[in-house]
Formats: sequence, C-alpha cells, structure tokens
Amino acid sequence: MSGSGRGLPRRALIVRYGEISLKGRNRGAFEQRLRDDLAWFLKAHGHAYAEIEVERGRIYVRGVDGAPDLRQVLGVYSYSPALEIERDYGRLQEEAARFFPAIRASRDFRVSCQRIAKDFRPDSMGVERELGTLIEKNTGTPVRLQEPAFELHVEIGHRRIYLFTEKTRGFGGFPVGSAGRLVSLLSGGIDSPVATFLMMKRGVLPVLLHFSHSDEETAKVRRLRDRLQEYAAGHELPLTVLPHADLFQGRLGDLLATRLEPYVCVVCKYRMHKAAAELAMREGALGVITGDNLAQVASQTLKNLYASRAAATLPVYSPLIAFEKNETMALAREIGTYEISVAPAAGCTPPRNPKTGVDEARLLKVLDEVGLR
Repeated sequence: MSGSGRGLPRRALIVRYGEISLKGRNRGAFEQRLRDDLAWFLKAHGHAYAEIEVERGRIYVRGVDGAPDLRQVLGVYSYSPALEIERDYGRLQEEAARFFPAIRASRDFRVSCQRIAKDFRPDSMGVERELGTLIEKNTGTPVRLQEPAFELHVEIGHRRIYLFTEKTRGFGGFPVGSAGRLVSLLSGGIDSPVATFLMMKRGVLPVLLHFSHSDEETAKVRRLRDRLQEYAAGHELPLTVLPHADLFQGRLGDLLATRLEPYVCVVCKYRMHKAAAELAMREGALGVITGDNLAQVASQTLKNLYASRAAATLPVYSPLIAFEKNETMALAREIGTYEISVAPAAGCTPPRNPKTGVDEARLLKVLDEVGLR
C-alpha cells in the first residue's frame, strides 16, 4: 500500500502530538500508546480506516471514514481532516483544483506549506509561491498573507502529501494510563471532575472514590464518571461509592451537637484522605487527586489543607489549587461535566461557623476527643 499510491487520493487524518515529542528513549512507547488509543477510539465510534502510521512528530490515519472528533483522545494536540495524495508535485498542482470553488467564494487566500520531509522539491516557500500563483490565476481570488479568509495547508510527509484547510485543537498531554494510577476524590460538584480530567490529561488512570450523601448525588457522580470515561480510550474508570456517614463511624452527631461542630469540615477532609490512602494501597495507586482550590471554601485555607492532609500517607495532587473559579467552570463546560455537576442533588451541609485556621495539633486533639483518629 505504501509504495504506489494506489487508490489515492483518499481521506486521512493528520494527528499532531505535543509533549510526547520531547520524550527521549521512551518516546516510541508513548507514540505507540497514542496510536493504540486512536485505533480504539475510531473502532468504538464506528470509523473505519485503512491504516495508522506513526512518523516523527505525526500520526497519519489513512483511508478514514467519517469525521471523528479526536478531542476525546488525550495526547492529541491537534488534528486535521485531510486529502491524501501521492508524493508528486504535478499531482499536488492537479489536486489543488478541488479547492478552487471554496477559494473563489472567499475574498482572499494563501497557501501554507510544511515539509516534514526536507528532500522534497521545491522547498516550502517554492510550493507556497508557485501553488499560490496557480490558484490565483485560475480563481481570480487575490493572495493575502496576513489573516486570509481561506488558507490551504500543504503538508509534505515522507510517503504522502496532504492538503487540508483546518486544524482542530485537542487537549494535548499524554495517553491515559501512561503515567500510572491515582485515587481521585470525586464529589458531585464542579471542581473534582475537572481536577480528575486534568490528571487524566497528564497520563493518569484514576480510581474514583465518592462519599455519598444521597442516592441523587450518587446518580450524579455516576454520570460524571461516564463523562470522564469518554476520555479514557477504553480504560475502565473504577468507581467506589461509600456512605459519607461511614467517614465518621457513627460519631458525626457528637461533632454536630457540641462545641466541636466548627471542626466538621476539616475532620471530614482528614478522614477522606485516610480512606483514599487505604484504597490507593489496595489498588496500586501512587497518590490522591483532589479538587482543592486555595481559599475557595473554609476547608481549603492553607492551615486547614495542611492539617487535613496529615492523614495522607501518599502524595496529594490538586491541579486546581491556583485556578480562578471561572477558569474551572469554563473547562468543566468544555469537557461536558458542568451541566451534570450543577444539577440539584442533596449533598453536604457545612457547619454555620467553620474553622478556617486549624493547625495539625488542634485537629489531632479533636480527632482524639471524638475517637476518629
């Protein structure tokens, strides 16, 4: 299939990756994982293809059917639906005619060429100049180098030439599971699903842990898990659901009905970290993900975060720690978790006057007093 160009032109996808290209000796392993994730995604979504080939800096999906949305494949920096033709300059000039109607309908255009393979002649500037002149002559549409209404991209690879008109940004990062496993404390709110997604984007396969207040909240969390699952390239995201009351071992009333009520939030977070660390040990996970955001609520002051994490025998990862709330909400909308998160469901009721500056020594005394250490 690779030598003659038989069956060309045909539809293809150019898939670009970002940080994977900075890897050293293990770069090939990351490229293969991304290739495998693409193959799974295309099959799972009913898009037939002829082959997927990795070239340095690119993955080419050849003979693809339909228009898949590759933003759901983590590790993809950007992608372009393209027309694939044989690596022949005369053929390139002929196939450019396919774009004449769209260029005629535009006020101006330009040709942008990138040579992945530097042995091709003419060089990039020569292709842009000569092809631009040919198109202008046949369409009457003027060339405009800055912010044109229509841009025809030409990419010259080692085996094929590709023509395309658009680039769609993906989320980048690394393939899910390439970095290892972490336990994620998943609530029904906005923050923790976004935090989980961001760690998935860094190659983490999350093990989800939820402490439920109600059946409605649990149902919402299962919907959030299903949405995150769409970005997991076929890797199962296990979800453990435990009653929130179990965190307090029947002693929640002792806290709420006494002078210790203001400590409920920080005690709750302490117990969550302890349970998450236990699950991480069972699941072979190497740490814990939280949706913590500095100073957003009472339990997330620096002192309270320090105290509540005293039970965390494993590293804690909080990718939203410095986010503005509107940044988190925007990303939640982009990945499709926002509408699920804001749906009403019975959840936690915080104390009336929560403590915002609990140090570790004071927290341990409270825990000892109620038997929850």
